[in-house]
Amino acid sequence: MDAARRTAPVLQLKASLHPFTLLQLESLDLAAISFDLKQRLAKAPQLLKNAPVVIELPSQPISLEWSAQLIEELRSLGFIPVGLRCDQDQHKVAEHLNLPLFNDSPKTPKAQKTSAPAQQSTKFVKQAIRSGQQMIQPNGDLVIFGNVGQGAEVLASGSIHIYGTLYGRALAGIQGDTRASITCQKLESELLSIAGQYQVSDDLASEHWQKTCHIHLKDERLIIESV
Repeated sequence: MDAARRTAPVLQLKASLHPFTLLQLESLDLAAISFDLKQRLAKAPQLLKNAPVVIELPSQPISLEWSAQLIEELRSLGFIPVGLRCDQDQHKVAEHLNLPLFNDSPKTPKAQKTSAPAQQSTKFVKQAIRSGQQMIQPNGDLVIFGNVGQGAEVLASGSIHIYGTLYGRALAGIQGDTRASITCQKLESELLSIAGQYQVSDDLASEHWQKTCHIHLKDERLIIESV
């Protein structure tokens, strides 16, 4: 990719109302998107490494195949796609990718209908989450009876309870709930996140490694307690 020949930006990384980095796409050129992100990662690896991102799609027709390729490329670069912002006619893309919608605007009827009940529930998963899999509970707590494998992701708007070993990534409070928490029987996590505050495995204290742990937020910091 010849950077000198590109004049218009293909993306922007922004803070948003949600506790995640907003990846605002302005092009459908996957090669250009990948090139731009690699440059940004090289400049700020500690800031963007394992960063949870909400993807804002451009207002253009988007194929399901293209959207799947985008998610695959983002994950290969180390980003963690946690949701989409898009037009109403692109909601099928979110459904295809099994990602929740993070639209700020209340003007779309579909978004209002899904958010109006605001009913919180608990989702029970009676199996392990294998490497590469992703499990999302957008409206409540997530309870998993089994291990969460390396490279797997579990996300919930509420709390996450894992009756097994957490090897992969756990993101609770994905819609900003600072009261959310994470509990696991054995902690060997690649990433922990609550309401956008996160730690990677390199930052986890050895005293908590391979222990039963409860993780919560206090003063915008992750607190990890062995129990």
